Amino acid sequence: MKPGVNVKCITSAPANIMLMGEHSVVAGEKAIACGLNQRLRIEWQSRTDRRILIRSELGDHETDLDTLAPHPKLTWVLAALRHYQPTLSHGLTLTIESDFKSTLGLGSSAALLAALLGGLDAITDRTPDFKARFDTGLHLIHELQGRGSGTDLAASLSGGVVLFDPKERQTESLTVEFPLTLVYCGYKTPTAKVLQKVADDWQHQPDLLAALYRLMGQTTDAAYQALKTDDTTEFYRLVNTYQGLMDALGVNDPVLSDLIVRLRQDPGITASKISGSGLGDCALGFGRLAEPLTGFEPLPIAIDSRGLEVQKL
Repeated sequence: MKPGVNVKCITSAPANIMLMGEHSVVAGEKAIACGLNQRLRIEWQSRTDRRILIRSELGDHETDLDTLAPHPKLTWVLAALRHYQPTLSHGLTLTIESDFKSTLGLGSSAALLAALLGGLDAITDRTPDFKARFDTGLHLIHELQGRGSGTDLAASLSGGVVLFDPKERQTESLTVEFPLTLVYCGYKTPTAKVLQKVADDWQHQPDLLAALYRLMGQTTDAAYQALKTDDTTEFYRLVNTYQGLMDALGVNDPVLSDLIVRLRQDPGITASKISGSGLGDCALGFGRLAEPLTGFEPLPIAIDSRGLEVQKL
């Protein structure tokens, strides 16, 4: 960003959900995810001083480019600013708005990170390709969380339905669309705790766990092939198969199990599974509910082909 140059832009990125590949993607297997029609937006305005002003629903924060003082609810924003700090010559005002709540398991951190990367690249006159931008994001994910495949980031950067290969760090877009129904079960367990539970439960059976992950990966590969050939019947069958493997892994619980069964009993739903790491959060139904789901309120979601967007003003 050149001194004295006024820069203003808006970046946005979609919410996302995993369609298949939860857990096994951490072991190197491929995953299928998608961007959704709910979006997160950041308005960027350069400043003539070195102040950093952040306004968001999670909290407001004021610091400066040299200090970048921490804020407990804005760790992603400050980590991204810190990463680009050497190339930033002036302060910034950021206004962050979102169509969805961060508590609903719609990949809010990945959407935020994607929008941050897009904005900071634009402000610093960088034009990285997908892989370079993804690698920067994955570096920040590992810096803040210690682990993570980056599948959700790939979906928010690309939009639409994508097959993500964590070994090659590559995505392949799929031009498919199907109705989705997402139902929040009322609580969630942090992903780190779920992963630790899986590690503890399987610590004496590492070979079986590795075999289960391979089977999950084979199921995802088969589902991808079904989507490529427009065989939705086979795809939905494999969705239910993957749910059975999530159950075997030990990340189902009574509330989720009951919710998934009730979704499948609805005439408008063809398949259903856990969405995310499990032990709470959401159940995902493929189709639209034909009847009310007593005790739960479905979230209106739809696949959106738009990924990261950068609009210079």
